[in-house]
Amino acid sequence: MMSLYDYTGKKDENGIGLKVHAYASLHKQPFQQMDLNLPTYKGKVFLYTKLFLDEFFKVSEIFR
Repeated sequence: MMSLYDYTGKKDENGIGLKVHAYASLHKQPFQQMDLNLPTYKGKVFLYTKLFLDEFFKVSEIFR
């Protein structure tokens, strides 16, 4: 399981995290949550499988 940051190497841009989570919910994709307490970010992070994130970004390219 990996976060969107781990997958892309950058922080959430333009609410992509909300879109990933909505797509995961729509497809009943399992996910996990992790609490982060870093100097730059404090809060929950959602974790998804790499296979799911690969699919999401392929599909998102189609609808651009």
